[in-house]
Amino acid sequence: MTIVSDTNMLSSLAAANALVRLQQLFARSTLSVPPAVRDEIQVAVVRGRSYLEALIAAITAGEIPVLALTEADQALTITLPRKLNAGEREAIALCQQRHLPFLTNDRRAVRYCQSNGIDAIDLPTVLRLFWSRQVTTRSEVEQIIARMEQVERLTLSAEQRAAIFAPQRRRR
Repeated sequence: MTIVSDTNMLSSLAAANALVRLQQLFARSTLSVPPAVRDEIQVAVVRGRSYLEALIAAITAGEIPVLALTEADQALTITLPRKLNAGEREAIALCQQRHLPFLTNDRRAVRYCQSNGIDAIDLPTVLRLFWSRQVTTRSEVEQIIARMEQVERLTLSAEQRAAIFAPQRRRR
């Protein structure tokens, strides 16, 4: 299965040196990006966000493929809300057209996906899956969050933190 990511999800995880954890979590899938996401990451590197260089290297090496947009994808992209950035619009168009899951930490993008039947996976869900699927420990997830807060000034609400670290339900 292919999973499409937008810039903010990858940037946050790159800031925390946690891209490997994302690849481990989705080891049976291909993590990919649309062209606009690749372009946004390249611009961020030029602007001094050196922690994204590993991400550019993974894209260049084909570890994170860039999905070309079809004419139908492009046509859908231009109809999506302008409040979403270019990377999010292209990623949503790919996911909607091809019925693929979408990794994003943008609230507007998540709401759009929820109202349009697109499977959106946000950062708190990814962080919860890291420890609940034993990709890493709860303690390392706490360290990942701390690094994201420090490097990207990311802020998770108390509600998001509670969701990330809520006790697992026992299976019967």
